Amino acid sequence: MFKQSAFAIWRKEQEQYKIISLIKDLDDSLAGGISLGHITELCGSSGTGKTQVCLQLCINVQLPREAGGLGGKAYFIDTNQAFSPFRLKEIAQHMEARLQRNFAKSTNFNVATILDSISYVYCNNYRDLIASVLNLHNILQEDEECPIKLIVIDSYAFVLRQLDDVDLRTRVNYEILTDLHNLAMKYGVAIVITNELTTRCRDNQNWFVCPALGDTHSHKINTRLLMSKDTNDDHKDYYVVMIDKSVLCNKQAFRFRIKSSGIHSITKRST
Repeated sequence: MFKQSAFAIWRKEQEQYKIISLIKDLDDSLAGGISLGHITELCGSSGTGKTQVCLQLCINVQLPREAGGLGGKAYFIDTNQAFSPFRLKEIAQHMEARLQRNFAKSTNFNVATILDSISYVYCNNYRDLIASVLNLHNILQEDEECPIKLIVIDSYAFVLRQLDDVDLRTRVNYEILTDLHNLAMKYGVAIVITNELTTRCRDNQNWFVCPALGDTHSHKINTRLLMSKDTNDDHKDYYVVMIDKSVLCNKQAFRFRIKSSGIHSITKRST
Protein backbone atom coordinates (compact mmCIF):
# COMPACT_ATOMS: atom_id res chain seq x y z
CA MET A 1 0.00 0.00 0.00
CA PHE A 2 2.78 2.42 0.90
CA LYS A 3 5.48 0.93 -1.33
CA GLN A 4 7.73 3.32 -3.28
CA SER A 5 10.67 2.59 -5.52
CA ALA A 6 14.12 3.89 -4.68
CA PHE A 7 14.05 5.82 -7.96
CA ALA A 8 10.80 7.57 -6.99
CA ILE A 9 12.28 8.64 -3.67
CA TRP A 10 15.45 9.86 -5.38
CA ARG A 11 13.47 11.81 -7.99
CA LYS A 12 11.30 13.42 -5.31
CA GLU A 13 14.45 14.57 -3.49
CA GLN A 14 15.97 15.96 -6.67
CA GLU A 15 12.83 17.88 -7.62
CA GLN A 16 12.28 19.34 -4.15
CA TYR A 17 12.71 23.08 -3.76
CA LYS A 18 15.86 24.16 -1.93
CA ILE A 19 17.22 27.31 -0.29
CA ILE A 20 20.48 28.34 -1.92
CA SER A 21 23.40 29.13 0.38
CA LEU A 22 25.39 31.06 -2.28
CA ILE A 23 28.26 28.62 -1.72
CA LYS A 24 28.02 27.10 -5.20
CA ASP A 25 29.89 23.83 -4.66
CA LEU A 26 27.94 23.19 -1.46
CA ASP A 27 24.62 23.86 -3.19
CA ASP A 28 25.58 21.58 -6.08
CA SER A 29 26.51 18.75 -3.71
CA LEU A 30 23.23 19.14 -1.80
CA ALA A 31 21.21 19.00 -5.05
CA GLY A 32 20.42 22.71 -4.94
CA GLY A 33 20.91 23.84 -1.35
CA ILE A 34 19.23 23.50 2.05
CA SER A 35 16.34 21.03 1.83
CA LEU A 36 12.75 21.80 2.75
CA GLY A 37 11.22 19.20 5.02
CA HIS A 38 14.57 18.45 6.68
CA ILE A 39 16.58 19.55 9.71
CA THR A 40 20.01 20.92 8.77
CA GLU A 41 22.59 21.57 11.47
CA LEU A 42 25.44 24.07 11.26
CA CYS A 43 28.05 22.99 13.78
CA GLY A 44 31.28 24.69 14.77
CA SER A 45 33.11 26.66 17.40
CA SER A 46 32.52 30.35 18.00
CA GLY A 47 33.50 32.63 15.13
CA THR A 48 33.18 30.08 12.32
CA GLY A 49 30.36 31.82 10.46
CA LYS A 50 27.29 29.92 11.69
CA THR A 51 25.18 32.99 12.46
CA GLN A 52 26.34 34.74 9.29
CA VAL A 53 25.15 31.81 7.18
CA CYS A 54 21.84 31.81 9.07
CA LEU A 55 21.30 35.51 8.34
CA GLN A 56 22.16 34.96 4.68
CA LEU A 57 19.68 32.08 4.42
CA CYS A 58 16.95 34.28 5.91
CA ILE A 59 17.44 36.60 2.94
CA ASN A 60 18.02 33.94 0.28
CA VAL A 61 14.72 32.21 1.03
CA GLN A 62 12.97 35.46 0.03
CA LEU A 63 14.57 35.68 -3.40
CA PRO A 64 12.04 35.42 -6.25
CA ARG A 65 11.90 32.04 -7.96
CA GLU A 66 13.50 33.36 -11.14
CA ALA A 67 16.56 34.23 -9.03
CA GLY A 68 16.79 30.83 -7.39
CA GLY A 69 14.72 31.63 -4.30
CA LEU A 70 11.37 30.52 -2.91
CA GLY A 71 9.68 33.88 -2.35
CA GLY A 72 9.04 32.81 1.25
CA LYS A 73 9.52 34.19 4.74
CA ALA A 74 11.88 33.32 7.59
CA TYR A 75 11.41 32.82 11.33
CA PHE A 76 14.49 33.39 13.51
CA ILE A 77 14.63 31.98 17.07
CA ASP A 78 17.57 33.52 18.95
CA THR A 79 18.88 32.00 22.20
CA ASN A 80 22.28 33.66 22.68
CA GLN A 81 21.58 37.19 21.42
CA ALA A 82 23.81 36.77 18.37
CA PHE A 83 21.13 38.11 16.02
CA SER A 84 22.06 41.50 14.56
CA PRO A 85 19.42 43.52 12.66
CA PHE A 86 22.17 45.94 11.59
CA ARG A 87 24.20 43.14 10.01
CA LEU A 88 21.04 41.75 8.44
CA LYS A 89 20.25 45.13 6.91
CA GLU A 90 23.80 45.42 5.57
CA ILE A 91 23.54 42.07 3.77
CA ALA A 92 20.04 42.89 2.53
CA GLN A 93 21.22 46.14 0.93
CA HIS A 94 23.88 44.28 -1.04
CA MET A 95 21.48 41.48 -2.02
CA GLU A 96 18.95 44.00 -3.32
CA ALA A 97 21.65 45.65 -5.44
CA ARG A 98 22.89 42.28 -6.77
CA LEU A 99 19.38 41.25 -7.77
CA GLN A 100 18.70 44.51 -9.58
CA ARG A 101 21.94 44.17 -11.56
CA ASN A 102 21.05 40.71 -12.83
CA PHE A 103 17.26 40.69 -13.02
CA ALA A 104 14.43 43.06 -13.77
CA LYS A 105 13.76 45.39 -10.87
CA SER A 106 11.53 43.71 -8.33
CA THR A 107 9.49 45.95 -6.04
CA ASN A 108 8.86 42.99 -3.74
CA PHE A 109 12.53 42.40 -2.96
CA ASN A 110 14.04 45.39 -1.21
CA VAL A 111 15.56 46.10 2.18
CA ALA A 112 12.22 47.07 3.77
CA THR A 113 10.36 43.96 2.60
CA ILE A 114 13.32 41.70 3.42
CA LEU A 115 13.48 42.85 7.04
CA ASP A 116 9.70 42.82 7.36
CA SER A 117 9.58 39.18 6.20
CA ILE A 118 11.86 37.89 8.97
CA SER A 119 10.08 37.23 12.26
CA TYR A 120 12.22 37.24 15.40
CA VAL A 121 11.77 35.78 18.86
CA TYR A 122 14.23 35.52 21.76
CA CYS A 123 14.26 32.43 24.00
CA ASN A 124 16.04 32.70 27.33
CA ASN A 125 15.80 29.02 28.32
CA TYR A 126 14.63 25.62 27.13
CA ARG A 127 11.06 26.24 28.30
CA ASP A 128 10.88 29.33 26.09
CA LEU A 129 12.26 27.29 23.21
CA ILE A 130 9.66 24.55 23.67
CA ALA A 131 6.88 27.15 23.77
CA SER A 132 8.18 28.90 20.65
CA VAL A 133 8.37 25.66 18.67
CA LEU A 134 4.85 24.69 19.74
CA ASN A 135 3.57 28.13 18.75
CA LEU A 136 4.97 27.66 15.26
CA HIS A 137 2.16 25.21 14.48
CA ASN A 138 -0.37 28.04 14.82
CA ILE A 139 1.81 30.54 12.96
CA LEU A 140 2.42 28.24 9.99
CA GLN A 141 -1.27 27.36 9.73
CA GLU A 142 -2.31 31.02 9.59
CA ASP A 143 0.35 32.33 7.19
CA GLU A 144 -0.71 30.90 3.82
CA GLU A 145 -0.42 33.85 1.41
CA CYS A 146 3.36 34.19 1.71
CA PRO A 147 4.32 31.22 3.88
CA ILE A 148 7.31 30.80 6.12
CA LYS A 149 9.80 28.48 4.40
CA LEU A 150 12.74 28.73 6.80
CA ILE A 151 12.97 28.36 10.58
CA VAL A 152 16.32 29.13 12.21
CA ILE A 153 17.29 28.32 15.81
CA ASP A 154 20.60 29.97 16.72
CA SER A 155 21.94 28.59 18.96
CA TYR A 156 19.98 25.39 19.47
CA ALA A 157 22.67 23.94 21.73
CA PHE A 158 23.03 27.02 23.93
CA VAL A 159 19.86 26.57 26.01
CA LEU A 160 20.05 22.78 26.14
CA ARG A 161 23.61 22.75 27.45
CA GLN A 162 22.44 24.83 30.39
CA LEU A 163 20.68 21.71 31.68
CA ASP A 164 22.91 19.82 34.12
CA ASP A 165 20.55 16.85 34.24
CA VAL A 166 21.69 14.74 31.30
CA ASP A 167 18.51 12.63 31.21
CA LEU A 168 16.33 15.76 31.15
CA ARG A 169 18.51 17.32 28.44
CA THR A 170 18.25 14.19 26.28
CA ARG A 171 14.49 13.98 26.73
CA VAL A 172 13.88 17.68 26.01
CA ASN A 173 16.19 17.55 22.97
CA TYR A 174 14.39 14.49 21.58
CA GLU A 175 10.95 16.06 22.05
CA ILE A 176 11.92 19.36 20.41
CA LEU A 177 13.58 17.67 17.42
CA THR A 178 10.57 15.40 16.97
CA ASP A 179 8.30 18.46 16.94
CA LEU A 180 10.62 20.22 14.47
CA HIS A 181 10.54 17.17 12.18
CA ASN A 182 6.75 17.25 12.23
CA LEU A 183 6.75 20.97 11.36
CA ALA A 184 9.24 20.45 8.53
CA MET A 185 7.30 17.61 6.96
CA LYS A 186 3.77 18.95 7.44
CA TYR A 187 4.40 22.50 6.25
CA GLY A 188 7.32 21.96 3.87
CA VAL A 189 9.75 24.25 5.68
CA ALA A 190 13.51 24.03 6.13
CA ILE A 191 14.76 23.85 9.72
CA VAL A 192 18.28 25.16 10.32
CA ILE A 193 19.78 24.83 13.81
CA THR A 194 23.25 25.69 15.08
CA ASN A 195 25.30 23.50 17.39
CA GLU A 196 28.62 23.80 19.19
CA LEU A 197 31.68 21.63 19.60
CA THR A 198 32.65 19.76 22.74
CA THR A 199 35.24 17.19 23.83
CA ARG A 200 34.62 13.53 24.58
CA CYS A 201 36.82 10.73 25.87
CA ARG A 202 37.26 7.57 23.82
CA ASP A 203 38.05 4.33 25.68
CA ASN A 204 38.87 6.36 28.82
CA GLN A 205 42.12 7.44 27.20
CA ASN A 206 41.99 9.80 24.25
CA TRP A 207 40.01 13.04 24.12
CA PHE A 208 38.59 14.24 20.82
CA VAL A 209 36.51 17.16 19.56
CA CYS A 210 33.00 16.43 18.32
CA PRO A 211 29.56 18.08 17.97
CA ALA A 212 27.73 18.64 21.24
CA LEU A 213 24.44 17.06 22.39
CA GLY A 214 25.44 13.44 21.80
CA ASP A 215 24.72 10.56 19.45
CA THR A 216 20.94 10.55 19.89
CA HIS A 217 20.85 14.13 18.68
CA SER A 218 23.03 13.28 15.68
CA HIS A 219 20.62 10.55 14.60
CA LYS A 220 17.67 12.97 14.65
CA ILE A 221 19.09 15.54 12.22
CA ASN A 222 19.08 14.99 8.47
CA THR A 223 22.13 16.99 7.42
CA ARG A 224 25.15 18.23 9.35
CA LEU A 225 27.54 20.89 8.07
CA LEU A 226 30.75 21.44 10.03
CA MET A 227 31.99 25.05 10.00
CA SER A 228 35.54 26.23 10.61
CA LYS A 229 38.00 29.00 9.87
CA ASP A 230 40.35 28.43 6.95
CA THR A 231 43.71 28.10 8.71
CA ASN A 232 45.54 27.56 5.41
CA ASP A 233 44.95 31.07 4.16
CA ASP A 234 46.12 34.49 5.33
CA HIS A 235 42.74 36.03 4.52
CA LYS A 236 40.71 36.58 7.68
CA ASP A 237 37.39 36.24 5.86
CA TYR A 238 37.98 32.73 4.47
CA TYR A 239 36.03 29.83 5.98
CA VAL A 240 35.43 26.13 5.35
CA VAL A 241 32.16 24.21 5.40
CA MET A 242 32.27 20.40 5.36
CA ILE A 243 29.34 18.12 4.65
CA ASP A 244 29.63 15.73 7.59
CA LYS A 245 26.26 14.00 7.26
CA SER A 246 23.95 13.86 4.23
CA VAL A 247 21.93 11.28 2.32
CA LEU A 248 22.85 13.05 -0.92
CA CYS A 249 26.65 12.84 -0.94
CA ASN A 250 29.75 11.77 0.91
CA LYS A 251 31.93 14.01 3.04
CA GLN A 252 33.20 17.03 1.14
CA ALA A 253 34.65 20.39 2.15
CA PHE A 254 34.35 23.78 0.47
CA ARG A 255 35.84 27.19 1.07
CA PHE A 256 33.80 30.39 1.15
CA ARG A 257 34.14 34.01 2.18
CA ILE A 258 32.19 36.20 4.55
CA LYS A 259 32.34 39.81 3.42
CA SER A 260 30.38 42.91 4.36
CA SER A 261 28.06 42.02 1.48
CA GLY A 262 27.39 38.52 2.84
CA ILE A 263 28.36 34.97 1.85
CA HIS A 264 30.48 34.51 -1.27
CA SER A 265 31.44 31.28 -3.01
CA ILE A 266 35.01 30.23 -3.77
CA THR A 267 34.89 27.81 -6.66
CA LYS A 268 38.17 26.02 -5.90
CA ARG A 269 37.50 22.99 -3.74
CA SER A 270 39.44 22.54 -0.51
CA THR A 271 41.39 19.38 0.04
